Amino acid sequence: MTANDIRNIALLGHGGSGKTSLAEQMLFMTKGTDRLGKTADGNTTCDYDAEEIKRQISISLAFAPVQYKGKKINVMDAPGNFDFSGEAVCAIRAAECAVIVGNAKDGLSVGMERTWKMLGKKPRMMFINRVEEANSDYASCIEAIKAKYGTAIAPIVATKADANKAVTVIVDLLHNKAYDAKGECAIPGDMADEVEALRAELMEAAAGADEELMEKFFETMELSAEDMAKGLKIGVRDGSVCPVLCGSAVTGMGVDMLMQTIVDLVPVATDMPAEAAEDDDGNAIEVAYDPNGPTAAFVFKTISDQYGKFSMIKVIRGKVTSDMSLYNMTTGNTEKLGRLYIMKGKKGEEVKEICCGDIGAIGKMDKVKTGDTLGLAGKTVTIAPMKYDEPMYKMAIYAKVKGTEDKIANGLVKLKEEDESFTYGNDPETKELIISGAGDMQLSVLMAKLQSKYKVEAVLK
Repeated sequence: MTANDIRNIALLGHGGSGKTSLAEQMLFMTKGTDRLGKTADGNTTCDYDAEEIKRQISISLAFAPVQYKGKKINVMDAPGNFDFSGEAVCAIRAAECAVIVGNAKDGLSVGMERTWKMLGKKPRMMFINRVEEANSDYASCIEAIKAKYGTAIAPIVATKADANKAVTVIVDLLHNKAYDAKGECAIPGDMADEVEALRAELMEAAAGADEELMEKFFETMELSAEDMAKGLKIGVRDGSVCPVLCGSAVTGMGVDMLMQTIVDLVPVATDMPAEAAEDDDGNAIEVAYDPNGPTAAFVFKTISDQYGKFSMIKVIRGKVTSDMSLYNMTTGNTEKLGRLYIMKGKKGEEVKEICCGDIGAIGKMDKVKTGDTLGLAGKTVTIAPMKYDEPMYKMAIYAKVKGTEDKIANGLVKLKEEDESFTYGNDPETKELIISGAGDMQLSVLMAKLQSKYKVEAVLK
């Protein structure tokens, strides 16, 4: 497998929009799991932590690699709750494209707007979920999104709804195919004019991204599906086009179309701009994705528990193999690698190598932390670290049982490995241990994890 065979995407958006269910449906439809889990039942692949199951929300970034028509889609399911936005920062850093998941009943949500802003110049597309439900309103949702973001919004589907505004048919404008709840179907006759008009708009959006295609379009007023995909892919990569799809994470309607669109339109790592970095002397440089370059990998996330830890890496140059020794630019240590894994939820599948542009995990690297750069000695670079919002919600933390303060401190060190977005330290005036996060839910979850993972109880005041 090479970088050309891999698509890295981050599922982002408002909490409760169906991101975890969408990742589950993608796995199920591609036989990556043998049963379709449900958030309400606490048995999805991506929400496996005890606190996630208890609260029925995503708390940590989770991974769901999907094999689709010979391509690998690395799906990263990020929490939508604002308290856990640090996890979204990690996902955005590792992804080539974000899929902003919306809810047809909610229209343009605050979470979608915040995600759009967080992405900066990162490529994006949208998937409007729950369109099959009564009183959903996909048409109004699209109108609101277009009103906010203008000509960048390019719907690549047409829909037919029943009297209750529930979508019953989705037409793929790119490939001119229609789907209902049972699978592929004929394009309804009463949609012919609408489909033709929307395809013309999509052709114009595709042509606008490339001069050669623009000339071709003006000559014939027609573009093939291949030409449309070419133009839209350029537009997605440079940020001038945001494709919009819709469907149902629960029934699967529109999900196959989403996966096909990801394969067709999401840029591969080697087509993306170089990563900002520093050389050995601290000079600003750029590091391009290069399968033939000297190995360099960036640690963008750490998964840690009482049994050990996994360092999640994205390979920028060359490849990482299990028999390598890599130099850590942050610590100055040389790390002998052990086992490499591809993570799917809480389970790791052991592999021998991770290629350029791919995402994987290194097991039991005790001295490696989130934000570190691993490379070959003498050919080292330091990839720019991730930036988190400053944590503004502060509380004092006390041991529930006197004498367990050291256990709390050790537990916080471990939790900090997993979540770089919170801080803690002693207040010089009050002598209290202060913990700072994005909000009360983040701090509440941290206290619960101290108890469940590290067997020490603490209270916030």
